[in-house]
Amino acid sequence: MQRTLILGGGIGGIVASTVLKKIMGQDMQVTVVDRKPDYHYPGAYPLLMVGERSPESISRPLTRLSRKNIEFICDEIIRLDFENNRVFTAKHILPYDYLVIALGVEYRTEFVPGFDDYALNAYEFEDVIKINRRIQDLNSGRIVLFISSLPFKCPPAPYEMMFMLDAFFRKRGIRNKVELVMATPEPSPEPLAGPKVGQSVRRMLAERNIELITEAKVLAVEKDALILGHGMVIKGDIFIGVAPHWTPRVVRSTMLVDGNGFVKVNPSILETGLSNVYAIGDVTAIKLPVMEAYAPKAGIFAHYQGEVVARNIAYLAKGLTPKFRYAGKGACIMHTGFGRARYSTVHYFAKPKPFITLLRPSRISYLAKIAFEKFWLNCWV
Repeated sequence: MQRTLILGGGIGGIVASTVLKKIMGQDMQVTVVDRKPDYHYPGAYPLLMVGERSPESISRPLTRLSRKNIEFICDEIIRLDFENNRVFTAKHILPYDYLVIALGVEYRTEFVPGFDDYALNAYEFEDVIKINRRIQDLNSGRIVLFISSLPFKCPPAPYEMMFMLDAFFRKRGIRNKVELVMATPEPSPEPLAGPKVGQSVRRMLAERNIELITEAKVLAVEKDALILGHGMVIKGDIFIGVAPHWTPRVVRSTMLVDGNGFVKVNPSILETGLSNVYAIGDVTAIKLPVMEAYAPKAGIFAHYQGEVVARNIAYLAKGLTPKFRYAGKGACIMHTGFGRARYSTVHYFAKPKPFITLLRPSRISYLAKIAFEKFWLNCWV
């Protein structure tokens, strides 16, 4: 029996393992390794932040993969031994015929002085729960959400969180007592989407009385202030940050990465420079044609990449020529509060620049996002 080892139990890893096992059945042993025992659906973090989801409702134990005859190992990955087709974990030595690296990124809060002491990480499950507790007790003051550095995954998410915070305090009837400020190193909201999308998001922020500071260089967080470059200081009562994104050390120590530590892959088939070794999701160094900037990183792209890799591995295992290609297409829906959301389509391999649309807030987009959340949590893990 051939063996496929999938490192990472996030969206990409779950999809790749599920699709591959469904195709190959007993002819392929599929194993997923992750240091955390549970999967948390990140698309619902903005709802969790404002109390519209409970932690339990968006979490699933990865042991549920065993229902699909997929082996799950909860362990720390120590070393990748490509020469001998093995992965060393803290407790195991795992051989493989095919390897899929889906380890995502780590949040390196220590790179922003004061982050660990005075800020909460908007992309960390446990911290999002803490944010909800903090805002429940807040009756007046200023909340500052900041993006530490580029690139960061799911570019619409910080804006989505600000819109949900705005709606939360409006529903409580105290929005006039709570200031909302957002600081980003981007020149405009979602710059890869182009000026029309950026201007649309800017207008919506202004309409909701959310202050936006662009081209912000975050230097440090203090007890009551966010310190930016050029001597700018933003006072605040609650600081919510998107921490610097780095790939895991076990990946950065290999010869597979670019100068920033992301794994170089063939953008169509997601294969690395090594035969039968693939990488998907946030850990990859996929770049946009012409612009040469990193392609947006988000769960929907990891999902589609996982499907492509799984189907191509199945073809290889059967002695066939792989035929599936990743197209760089996807969709994103951004909650805006009050039962509305904005639907966005993305084709980031389009030339000469990415093709990205953003529709007006609507009820149907909101319902579509809720339906997709339920579908994902009930059908994939």
